[in-house]
Amino acid sequence: MAAAKSAIGTGKTDISSLEPVKPADPHVIQIGKFVEQQHHHGKLLCVAVVGGFTWSGDGGNYYALIIENQDSDGATCLHKHKVLVLETPSEMKLIWHKK
Repeated sequence: MAAAKSAIGTGKTDISSLEPVKPADPHVIQIGKFVEQQHHHGKLLCVAVVGGFTWSGDGGNYYALIIENQDSDGATCLHKHKVLVLETPSEMKLIWHKK
């Protein structure tokens, strides 16, 4: 399967190799927790990855995820956030986040 090109910064929109993520995959959960640490700074806790897609491009793997978060004080209020993360062999980077 050919690697998809990232639409970010390349002007290309090839999405032929999008693959759904497995929300229970420990690596996908780790990415959700990374977003929690990078963006929420302990104010929200990652409850679950609800779904999303992954593809390869620009020397790494992109993860477009929907993450369910909960207030850190244990309130039952759940928030769904959409995020885009780039994971390369040397780093993980939060590219985009929307509540």
